[in-house]
Amino acid sequence: MNIKRAILFGIMLWVAIFAIISILMFTPGLVDKDFYQFLILWILMIPLVLLLAKWYFRKDAPTTKKGFLLGVIAVLVGTVLDIAITVPFFVKSYSVFYSNVFMYIGIAEGILLATYAGYEFDATYTVASVDDSEIKE
Repeated sequence: MNIKRAILFGIMLWVAIFAIISILMFTPGLVDKDFYQFLILWILMIPLVLLLAKWYFRKDAPTTKKGFLLGVIAVLVGTVLDIAITVPFFVKSYSVFYSNVFMYIGIAEGILLATYAGYEFDATYTVASVDDSEIKE
Protein backbone atom coordinates (compact mmCIF):
# COMPACT_ATOMS: atom_id res chain seq x y z
CA MET A 1 0.00 0.00 0.00
CA ASN A 2 1.42 3.35 -1.06
CA ILE A 3 0.63 5.66 1.88
CA LYS A 4 1.67 8.90 0.15
CA ARG A 5 -0.55 8.08 -2.82
CA ALA A 6 -3.42 7.11 -0.48
CA ILE A 7 -3.09 10.44 1.35
CA LEU A 8 -3.14 12.24 -2.00
CA PHE A 9 -6.27 10.23 -2.88
CA GLY A 10 -7.87 11.46 0.36
CA ILE A 11 -6.90 15.07 -0.33
CA MET A 12 -8.28 14.95 -3.88
CA LEU A 13 -11.51 13.35 -2.66
CA TRP A 14 -11.88 15.96 0.11
CA VAL A 15 -11.30 18.84 -2.33
CA ALA A 16 -13.86 17.43 -4.78
CA ILE A 17 -16.47 16.88 -2.04
CA PHE A 18 -15.78 20.35 -0.62
CA ALA A 19 -16.32 21.89 -4.08
CA ILE A 20 -19.50 19.89 -4.73
CA ILE A 21 -21.03 20.76 -1.35
CA SER A 22 -20.03 24.42 -1.79
CA ILE A 23 -21.81 24.57 -5.15
CA LEU A 24 -24.88 22.72 -3.88
CA MET A 25 -25.23 24.98 -0.83
CA PHE A 26 -25.74 28.00 -3.07
CA THR A 27 -27.74 26.34 -5.85
CA PRO A 28 -31.18 27.93 -6.13
CA GLY A 29 -33.84 25.46 -5.05
CA LEU A 30 -31.40 23.56 -2.82
CA VAL A 31 -30.64 26.29 -0.28
CA ASP A 32 -31.44 24.97 3.23
CA LYS A 33 -32.40 21.55 1.87
CA ASP A 34 -29.64 19.44 3.41
CA PHE A 35 -31.10 16.08 2.47
CA TYR A 36 -31.29 16.91 -1.25
CA GLN A 37 -27.79 18.40 -1.21
CA PHE A 38 -26.41 15.24 0.34
CA LEU A 39 -28.48 13.01 -1.95
CA ILE A 40 -26.88 14.66 -4.96
CA LEU A 41 -23.47 14.38 -3.31
CA TRP A 42 -23.99 10.66 -2.60
CA ILE A 43 -24.88 10.07 -6.26
CA LEU A 44 -21.87 12.07 -7.49
CA MET A 45 -19.57 10.22 -5.10
CA ILE A 46 -20.07 6.96 -6.98
CA PRO A 47 -18.15 7.94 -10.13
CA LEU A 48 -15.86 10.26 -8.14
CA VAL A 49 -14.57 7.60 -5.73
CA LEU A 50 -14.37 4.94 -8.46
CA LEU A 51 -12.38 7.22 -10.78
CA LEU A 52 -10.01 8.30 -8.02
CA ALA A 53 -9.60 4.68 -6.94
CA LYS A 54 -8.81 3.76 -10.55
CA TRP A 55 -6.12 6.45 -10.46
CA TYR A 56 -4.75 5.10 -7.15
CA PHE A 57 -4.72 1.46 -8.25
CA ARG A 58 -2.91 2.32 -11.47
CA LYS A 59 0.33 2.20 -9.46
CA ASP A 60 -0.63 -0.37 -6.82
CA ALA A 61 -2.10 -3.84 -7.39
CA PRO A 62 -5.74 -3.74 -6.23
CA THR A 63 -7.19 -5.94 -3.52
CA THR A 64 -10.30 -5.69 -1.39
CA LYS A 65 -8.17 -5.09 1.70
CA LYS A 66 -6.25 -2.27 0.01
CA GLY A 67 -9.54 -0.75 -1.14
CA PHE A 68 -10.87 -0.79 2.42
CA LEU A 69 -7.65 0.73 3.78
CA LEU A 70 -7.76 3.35 1.02
CA GLY A 71 -11.26 4.31 2.14
CA VAL A 72 -10.22 4.48 5.80
CA ILE A 73 -7.18 6.60 4.97
CA ALA A 74 -9.37 8.92 2.89
CA VAL A 75 -11.74 9.33 5.85
CA LEU A 76 -8.83 10.09 8.19
CA VAL A 77 -7.36 12.63 5.77
CA GLY A 78 -10.80 14.20 5.25
CA THR A 79 -11.33 14.41 9.01
CA VAL A 80 -8.00 16.17 9.53
CA LEU A 81 -8.82 18.63 6.73
CA ASP A 82 -12.31 19.21 8.12
CA ILE A 83 -10.91 19.86 11.59
CA ALA A 84 -8.23 22.20 10.20
CA ILE A 85 -10.16 24.01 7.45
CA THR A 86 -13.89 23.36 7.14
CA VAL A 87 -15.03 23.81 10.72
CA PRO A 88 -12.86 26.77 11.79
CA PHE A 89 -13.40 28.81 8.61
CA PHE A 90 -16.89 27.87 7.45
CA VAL A 91 -19.02 26.09 10.08
CA LYS A 92 -17.61 27.59 13.32
CA SER A 93 -19.01 24.75 15.45
CA TYR A 94 -17.58 21.27 15.73
CA SER A 95 -20.77 19.99 17.39
CA VAL A 96 -22.97 21.23 14.54
CA PHE A 97 -20.63 19.83 11.90
CA TYR A 98 -20.20 16.41 13.50
CA SER A 99 -23.86 15.99 14.46
CA ASN A 100 -24.98 15.78 10.82
CA VAL A 101 -26.06 12.17 10.23
CA PHE A 102 -25.95 12.67 6.45
CA MET A 103 -22.19 13.16 6.65
CA TYR A 104 -21.76 9.76 8.29
CA ILE A 105 -23.78 8.11 5.53
CA GLY A 106 -21.37 9.71 3.03
CA ILE A 107 -18.37 8.46 5.01
CA ALA A 108 -19.75 4.91 4.99
CA GLU A 109 -20.46 5.20 1.27
CA GLY A 110 -16.90 6.37 0.58
CA ILE A 111 -15.39 3.43 2.47
CA LEU A 112 -17.75 0.95 0.77
CA LEU A 113 -17.02 2.37 -2.69
CA ALA A 114 -13.25 2.27 -2.15
CA THR A 115 -13.55 -1.31 -0.87
CA TYR A 116 -15.69 -2.25 -3.87
CA ALA A 117 -13.17 -0.62 -6.20
CA GLY A 118 -10.36 -2.70 -4.73
CA TYR A 119 -12.49 -5.84 -5.09
CA GLU A 120 -13.70 -5.08 -8.61
CA PHE A 121 -10.37 -3.88 -9.94
CA ASP A 122 -8.71 -6.95 -8.40
CA ALA A 123 -11.14 -9.21 -10.24
CA THR A 124 -10.29 -7.59 -13.58
CA TYR A 125 -6.62 -7.15 -12.72
CA THR A 126 -6.01 -10.84 -12.01
CA VAL A 127 -8.05 -12.36 -14.84
CA ALA A 128 -5.84 -14.78 -16.72
CA SER A 129 -5.39 -13.88 -20.34
CA VAL A 130 -6.76 -16.39 -22.80
CA ASP A 131 -4.69 -17.36 -25.80
CA ASP A 132 -6.48 -17.53 -29.18
CA SER A 133 -5.30 -21.09 -29.69
CA GLU A 134 -7.07 -22.13 -26.45
CA ILE A 135 -10.36 -20.70 -27.69
CA LYS A 136 -10.35 -22.79 -30.90
CA GLU A 137 -9.90 -26.08 -29.06
